[in-house]
Amino acid sequence: EGNETASVVGGSLASFTANLTGQNRSDTKNATLFAQLAADAAFDRQSQPMEWYHQYVEVLSQIGWNRPGFNFSSYTSGGTTVQLDQAVLTILGGLATANEIAMVAATMEALKEMSDDSKQMTVWDSKSSDGSKGNFQILPCTREDNGDVAMILTGMQFTAHHSEKRFLWFSWSSDSIKIVQAAARFVLNEDIYKEVRKAIVERLGERATKYVAEIPLGD
Repeated sequence: EGNETASVVGGSLASFTANLTGQNRSDTKNATLFAQLAADAAFDRQSQPMEWYHQYVEVLSQIGWNRPGFNFSSYTSGGTTVQLDQAVLTILGGLATANEIAMVAATMEALKEMSDDSKQMTVWDSKSSDGSKGNFQILPCTREDNGDVAMILTGMQFTAHHSEKRFLWFSWSSDSIKIVQAAARFVLNEDIYKEVRKAIVERLGERATKYVAEIPLGD
């Protein structure tokens, strides 16, 4: 606590501001992993992405995260090339604070510096992309002035003409990739979540360790 931290959580990158408690961070990681696994059980993450996202958001709402409008639209870079990490920062620009945007940028850069065989990159690759298709989430999280735990759920899905292992940082030609995105600020109802916290931890079991890996952000 007291420092910004980040984690790979399945196919998500979660970043946490310094004002979140250890319990807040654990709850967010467990809740988002639980929702991912529940959506995975219902739909194929890559071939049925919109159905997958509907289930993912529905599960989050059932365990205490509010459910704002979360509607997908096409993303265009406005240029001849597009880089997904930069697209993420552009999308966050309308919802996140400058500190949250900087934290997400640092998280993506820190993951980029990790080797292909690191646990962080292995988990990320296995859950966020399948060849030329991808489905991933970027989750900056904070505690607001009124004490609420808030998360900007940034969901992205892409279909490309070819496969790139480090797709998040690759410079795609704009006509070689189709991107859809949605983003909204979710707030946790902690009274609801505390009633399901223990059951979620028990249901996750060893998968909470298997699919979560911390990302060192440095000083």
